[in-house]
Amino acid sequence: MINETNFNSVMEDFTKELQAVKEVVKVLPAKVEELTKKVDGFKSKIENIQVTAPAPELLPVHKIIADGFTTTKNSVQRQLNDLFIKNRILVLPEDGGKSFLKIMGKRFMILTALALTIGFISRFGFRYWYMNSENTRYRKWWYWNYIKLDKNGKQEMFNDLDSFKVADISSYRTDSIERYQKGGNGVAY
Repeated sequence: MINETNFNSVMEDFTKELQAVKEVVKVLPAKVEELTKKVDGFKSKIENIQVTAPAPELLPVHKIIADGFTTTKNSVQRQLNDLFIKNRILVLPEDGGKSFLKIMGKRFMILTALALTIGFISRFGFRYWYMNSENTRYRKWWYWNYIKLDKNGKQEMFNDLDSFKVADISSYRTDSIERYQKGGNGVAY
């Protein structure tokens, strides 16, 4: 069993511990309040936090972009210059006249060929077209009748043309229905 001295010493230890716990319990609300203030301050700092990142170093990016623009500009300008050199119209000699005479000679040859072609087309093409037109067909029949007539008939036809007697001239036209129906002057088929 437990003797009294042991019991007193254990009780004294419990009493000391109980007093220490009472002192801690007395200080505990103040500490809890202090912690809540710290937590509230921390919450307000978190809500109003402002992160400021350092400014990025943009100089290399700007240099790369500027080099890209310069390269693009130069390539476009080079292509445009090539196109203008190929399709240029020379009015005055450039580069000391090296290619001016050659280009002007080509132009002269092209214009001469164009003028000759137009001349041949107009001379032979339009003449052939005119000779084969309806008017020419009537003219051939008129000449045929003129050749077949005697001297008095030729004189009458000539006088008809000179006096513009349209009715008399119409009697010699090959498209005249009356003339075909008459079968006169050896023209009707």
